[in-house]
Amino acid sequence: MVTANNMLVLMLVGASGFFDAKERKIPNKITFTGIIVGVIINLVTGGRTGLLLSIGGMLAGLAIFFIPFVMGGMGAGDVKLMGAIGALMGWQFSLLTALYSALVGGTMVIVYLLYTGKLRDYFKKIILSFIQLLFHFLNQLGNSEKIEHLPKRFVKNGQEYKKIYIPYGVAIAGGTILVLIASNQGFHIF
Repeated sequence: MVTANNMLVLMLVGASGFFDAKERKIPNKITFTGIIVGVIINLVTGGRTGLLLSIGGMLAGLAIFFIPFVMGGMGAGDVKLMGAIGALMGWQFSLLTALYSALVGGTMVIVYLLYTGKLRDYFKKIILSFIQLLFHFLNQLGNSEKIEHLPKRFVKNGQEYKKIYIPYGVAIAGGTILVLIASNQGFHIF
């Protein structure tokens, strides 16, 4: 079912995904406008209850990606975009969008790694990180110098891995579209 909020959220994520893919940044003009429009529309259509649902959705959307943002895993624009989605669609939609966006984002990373031929290196990095963590844990238990030097056999000194950047605004747009399709087909988790 096509509603005003559905159309607005599609316009919001479409513009955000476009700018993120092109400029690697989601402009505040888009996200703040989405938040303001979401709050106003929900206030007008739902009164006080609509206002509270919109603000709750915005806060939930912001909270979902706050920790990944603080840890450097995503940009502030992605966090604000989820806040705008929450303001327009509510907290439940935000949660579903975050889940679907993670699936879309993971798929984007795998496709990128396959395309660039770096999939093997990425899995190697994951395994090596696990080995380092395991040896660190064993060292803490036994505090043995032999255990402390074992990771050097497995990890090349000075080898650095570059962080993989994907325009997560595109993943959020894909996640949003998938949630709308699922909702339209009658699939509701909440």
